[in-house]
Amino acid sequence: MNDNEGFPHKLLEQSIEERIAYFKNYTMAHPKLLSASQKLMLTVEEPAATSLMFLFGPTGVGKTTLLRRMTQKLLEATRPDMERDKGFIPIAGVETVTPEFSNFDWKDFYLRTLTVLKDPCIEFPISQRMTNLKLRMSVEGALRHRRLKVFYIDEAQNLSKVASGRKLRDQTDCIKSLANITHVQFILAGTYELLILRNLSAQLCRRSQDIHLERYKADNLEDLRAFQGIVQTFQRHLPLQIEPDLLKHWDFCYERCVGCVGILKDWLSRALFSALLKGDKTLTFSDLESHALKTEQCIILLNEALHGEEQLNSRRDTNALRAALGLEVATDVTPETLQTSAKKTRHHAVVGQPLPQRRPVGGGHNAC
Repeated sequence: MNDNEGFPHKLLEQSIEERIAYFKNYTMAHPKLLSASQKLMLTVEEPAATSLMFLFGPTGVGKTTLLRRMTQKLLEATRPDMERDKGFIPIAGVETVTPEFSNFDWKDFYLRTLTVLKDPCIEFPISQRMTNLKLRMSVEGALRHRRLKVFYIDEAQNLSKVASGRKLRDQTDCIKSLANITHVQFILAGTYELLILRNLSAQLCRRSQDIHLERYKADNLEDLRAFQGIVQTFQRHLPLQIEPDLLKHWDFCYERCVGCVGILKDWLSRALFSALLKGDKTLTFSDLESHALKTEQCIILLNEALHGEEQLNSRRDTNALRAALGLEVATDVTPETLQTSAKKTRHHAVVGQPLPQRRPVGGGHNAC
């Protein structure tokens, strides 16, 4: 179905549960999601030396939706192979649990992995008493036997929860080792807390790929137009008798989801459920307002997003790299900087002395 057509109108004859389920299951191929999805699929199809992919972004931006979208694509692409080999699983994944006592539980991770891979050993109670080493070997065997292409770990920022004395690098080394031994690509998906686990060694830098699923930003005209289109598309897919005019309140929608599509969709799902229970024919601004996140919650979400985005700002790192390599450091020349420079020159210039100027690269003198 085309997104512009909206929901199937026969839904209006269905139960509240079915209408809610339709909207919850509806996914939109919006620009940010498509961009991250294309980069992810390209890396899966042509990994080169990449064994780990870091998929990160702010909470509620749609990372889980992206993983679900990729899963559907891989399952469709490999359906003939799966029909020929009933043991073949092209893609699988787990969601890590928040650890108790700030210590990531590897045993729990191995058991969950064996469960999703439908490994026979998980059916025996003895697996609960196996050591981490034996469980890991079982995971290695299951990944090879199932001939996986991709294994993803959602909420992977929980890997950064380590016991006192344990190195963060050990966490990613365990995953990288699994990937290398089994020839399976691993995706670590999580919030910006995941950033602490990347680039912990030169080898990890070489073997990993960063995929940033960004939020929409109001100071970017292209993002702003895309976000307004997203709001309009969502309003068309709300299974209500009268289509609500959410676009009229797009700025309020943006304000209370801080540009994250997943937050917006969850918010609209709550409002839709409430409206259907009341027997309302549409959504009003009052419905939006009563189910929106509080201002203080949005500020926390925004601050976390801004901090993560700042960590990914590589402009200053580029100059540091060029300087370390002995290359000429690029400078941004703008009318403002030129005016500032001219004022400083007029103030500090001494009569009879030549003004400082850049010499030709190589240190030689020009012949006149």
